[in-house]
Amino acid sequence: MSTIPDTTAGQLLQVPPLYCPIDAAVHPDLDSIDRDSRAYLDRYRLYTSDIDRSWVIARKYAEAMGRIYPEGITDRVALTARWLHWIFYVDDVRMETATTPTKLASAIGLTSHLLRVMESPAIEPAADQRGPIAALQSLMASVQAVATPTQLARFVEAHRKWFHAILWGMASPALTSLDEFVHQRMLNAGGAASLCWSEITNGEEIPNAELHSPAMRALQESSFLMMALDNDLLSYNRELLIDKTRLNIVMLLARLHDCPPEQALHQAVALRDRLTTLFLKLREQEQPKLSAPAQAYVADLGYAIRSNLDWGSHSARYTAVTSRTQLPPTNPAPIPLTLTDHPSDPSTEPLPCPSIAWWWQQLRT
Repeated sequence: MSTIPDTTAGQLLQVPPLYCPIDAAVHPDLDSIDRDSRAYLDRYRLYTSDIDRSWVIARKYAEAMGRIYPEGITDRVALTARWLHWIFYVDDVRMETATTPTKLASAIGLTSHLLRVMESPAIEPAADQRGPIAALQSLMASVQAVATPTQLARFVEAHRKWFHAILWGMASPALTSLDEFVHQRMLNAGGAASLCWSEITNGEEIPNAELHSPAMRALQESSFLMMALDNDLLSYNRELLIDKTRLNIVMLLARLHDCPPEQALHQAVALRDRLTTLFLKLREQEQPKLSAPAQAYVADLGYAIRSNLDWGSHSARYTAVTSRTQLPPTNPAPIPLTLTDHPSDPSTEPLPCPSIAWWWQQLRT
């Protein structure tokens, strides 16, 4: 993929109001969860340098998970915060978007190894007691102590989908249509892997018939795509100025519709607002008839949507428009963000994307 040309501050965009009538919450034991995750970070050295460690801490990963799982069992929510530090190290440091065949082969080997560690409770200890393999072995020992076999199988499958999407993007980074983009983006943002923790943190297994019903799948997938698009909106300025090799929804729409980025930004917001409308209608329709574990899962989907905005607009992962070869700013200004109860596009018609149009068919007329 070609790099984005040099840009000026005049090309930076401010995110318009986003439709999100979902209440925020945070785990009451967030401070202890954060301390635990920092100890895990240092124990396995999930950073490349002291400067990189400062960036990891500035990104406030424990807060992200504490907002997704505000009602979860504390020591299990702590595992999710460890996991987020681990997976972002793997994603940011060991995987790359633009790649060579050699690097792609290396990434395939790494993800295959990681999946096998997840699947195998008695795998041989890592030779290096630091790094992603040793960190994952430690994490999985804790997960296996509290999760059911079904929950573990779902955990592995969620990561298999994520890694597949990342490798797809590495092998074929040039996307040609909105439908192809939303399909890949729904998968490669890691929503399924982030939310597979829900039933583990709540301590109850979701019945298969509920978790895999078409309506529940539409709820899950629409939320995953919505959060991915929100990530694109929050990260646009950083990707434009610093990363320069990323393709997000604003850049894609500007190219497809041959329009200025600001116009594409409003089109992207309209897309995510329509997804929000769908999610809320499906949630209202489905939640009353679900079991308690499935209701808790749907509640966590809502918390995740709101967490992604509250955490993302304050995390240095998105707010700091500076190179990560330098120390992060001490107090970077948050991304200005307004949440509204009114969608910019209230349509309940399916988006023009065949791979996801079936989500809207789950709505009862």
